[in-house]
Amino acid sequence: MTFTRREATILVVGDFLILVASLWGALTLRNLAFPSVGYFESVLIPFVPVFVLSLGVFYVAGLYEKQTRTVRRVMGERIISAQVANTIIAAIIFFILPLSIAPKTILLIYLLVSVGAESLWRFWYTNRERGTGMRQRALLVGTGTAAQEVFDEVNGNDRYLFTFVQHLDTAGKTSEEVRVQLLEGLSQNVTFIVLDTRDSKVVYDLSSLHKALFGGISIIDFTSFYEEVFDRVPLDHIDSAWLLEWLSQPHVLYNVAKRGFDLIFALIGLVLAAPFVLLAVFVLFIQGGTPFIWSERVGEKGGVFRMPKLRSMLFNDHGDPELQKKNRVTRFGAFLRKTRIDELPQLWNVLCGEVSFIGPRPELSSIVKVYEKEIPYYQFRHLISPGLSGWAQVRDYDAPRGGADVERTRRKLSYDLYYLKHRSFGLDIAIVLKTLRALAALSGK
Repeated sequence: MTFTRREATILVVGDFLILVASLWGALTLRNLAFPSVGYFESVLIPFVPVFVLSLGVFYVAGLYEKQTRTVRRVMGERIISAQVANTIIAAIIFFILPLSIAPKTILLIYLLVSVGAESLWRFWYTNRERGTGMRQRALLVGTGTAAQEVFDEVNGNDRYLFTFVQHLDTAGKTSEEVRVQLLEGLSQNVTFIVLDTRDSKVVYDLSSLHKALFGGISIIDFTSFYEEVFDRVPLDHIDSAWLLEWLSQPHVLYNVAKRGFDLIFALIGLVLAAPFVLLAVFVLFIQGGTPFIWSERVGEKGGVFRMPKLRSMLFNDHGDPELQKKNRVTRFGAFLRKTRIDELPQLWNVLCGEVSFIGPRPELSSIVKVYEKEIPYYQFRHLISPGLSGWAQVRDYDAPRGGADVERTRRKLSYDLYYLKHRSFGLDIAIVLKTLRALAALSGK
């Protein structure tokens, strides 16, 4: 689903000019002065092949596809990923190949400037197009609450650059009826179709879609489209094949690097946190009772570990609903919770490798047994190490607290599985920033 020739030309020319301007900006920042014409030309010439390769990477990354600009978040992530790839390519050209060029020190600055400039340019172009009121026409084919959720979200929100002209609900229809209505929907001048390929009625006769493909209409898988719109997985539209396809993929380099970051920042965190934790332990000893509360949590591969926390309540109720009725937060405990000092001892779990800074939040072992019986695929969240903060924590503000809550945990699992599929350094950084923003908001109350 590419842009029209005019749109593509505008974007390609605009991208090239933005990359050139980014290089000029990087030289200005590097030298704290505007570069002279001669100096800029001497650096620009060896960068021209990098610019050309960058446009190719943009194409591969999907930045010239219509669906990239129709859904929030997607374009920004692709710009960052593409520019990281471009910087690696530039590093290979400048550092490894025997070229007599020397603009090597500006690569990092160029990356930062170009990511910001490209993002501003693309979002400006998208907002300008949104202001014209021109929205693409699309067709939604699928059934269930998730399909209706997508339809209501898109057609009830003008921030999307498309609208569904029809929702073809396959419930109660025969395969032939679906085929006939699908052909009728294609006649409504649509530019793409969001299709539930796991619906047997839809895939019964895919030959009916050949005309659409030859006519330039693109077909997008419903599950992937749902993820782009809501940042989570539609649990009712995934199966074992989906899980095997996405969740079993190796992330060796990412896992090794992430563990290295965990070790470094856990050590730094423990050193900085030690005075606050020791002071809190002293106060809790004076007040009477055990300063630490240890809870059994389920970690990677279903293993159980003990997670410490400074006591903020009268006693440890172990998640028992009856004991919780008799328990309450103390005045000093409220302070520990507000400042998050009560959670600082969990840095020890990070250092030991039982927990990562980012990952699905570890649950109590007693509650996990309930969820594994009641919620399909729940155990798959244990494929990776749990985290002190995670995608569900920063996106699902209605996450369950305390005892078992099956319905809200189903929603929380949809975010956890999304993280398992899309986990990357970029997503981890986004979670860290959202976590810090949430903590700042809470501390300000």
